[in-house]
Amino acid sequence: MTGKEKEWVIKVQMVQLQSETPCLDDYYYQEYYQKVEKQQAAEELLGQRSRVESLKLVTPYVQKAEAYESVVRIEGSLGQVAISTCFSPRRAIDAVPHGTQEQDTGAANGQRLRVLYRIEKMFLQLLEIEKGQKDGAPQPWSSEQKGLEAKKLFQTLMPQEQNNLEEVADGLLQVLSVRKGKALVARLLPFLPHHQAVSLLLAITHNLPFLVRRDVADQALQLLFRPLGKCIRHLTFQELLQGLQGLMLLPTPSERPVPVVLQNQFGISLLYALLSHGEQLASLDSSVEESNSDHTAWTNMVILIAWEIAQMPTASLAEPLAFPSNLLPLFCHHVDKQLVEQLEARMEHFGCFSC
Repeated sequence: MTGKEKEWVIKVQMVQLQSETPCLDDYYYQEYYQKVEKQQAAEELLGQRSRVESLKLVTPYVQKAEAYESVVRIEGSLGQVAISTCFSPRRAIDAVPHGTQEQDTGAANGQRLRVLYRIEKMFLQLLEIEKGQKDGAPQPWSSEQKGLEAKKLFQTLMPQEQNNLEEVADGLLQVLSVRKGKALVARLLPFLPHHQAVSLLLAITHNLPFLVRRDVADQALQLLFRPLGKCIRHLTFQELLQGLQGLMLLPTPSERPVPVVLQNQFGISLLYALLSHGEQLASLDSSVEESNSDHTAWTNMVILIAWEIAQMPTASLAEPLAFPSNLLPLFCHHVDKQLVEQLEARMEHFGCFSC
């Protein structure tokens, strides 16, 4: 390469690194460096390290041209020869597939692209909400403004104007089938009011076997466990029953959903969290009596889940992210001693407590 060609390559690279809005264009690096600075400041206060300037990426400034010709005129040539510049790069490879493809494949690819585009747009909205609540923001948002923006984002995720509830659920499931979509919902949940968070929770529990099967490659459903756990702790008894009843709906006549859930770490953790909160509500609420229809439904579900766990081989049970201390006492209240012993054998290596 000649010196001029090397200079051109360096200039291309340097221009790509420059930005007038680094917090937007280079968000992840800026966030990472802020965390590093905070950690270093904390260590300096504790005397664990001396004050040393950490390395930071510094790029030399390259003057940008106001206008740039993307063609060059060569004497004797027939017409203008296109050249590649850092402002108008010439296509080096063709990343768009051509040729005949099956129609259904093309439709599936188009649908996936629409879902990814939708997720990106929602992420930009979410970043604005997160930026507005930061202490160092130029104009921190009020709680009312933050709630309004979170409501708009929720309506984008689950549009209420659609009359068909299946279409609403299908749109949410498409988002949750992508790893970045799961991260989006996990970060959005803390900003939502209770009733909207419950709507998301119920949609997830009603379609949990489907989501579990679609998460085999990503293993990213765990991102949802902590924010959903906070939502579960504020459920009423009726809302909790709706969640469990939706989870036990048969996707197909030949498939039982609970075994599918028990073999997934997120699924079994969510199920245990629902059971644990239900036990707390049932023990604290004196209005839940034996003759109450809600109590009957609750008892039947606990017995069914206990039976499903007892039927599962120990090796097939996923290790939960958290094991509630009141889970085995819950089963002791509703099932016979023989079944409790089987449950203890399945759970003893997860640090459970005896009845």
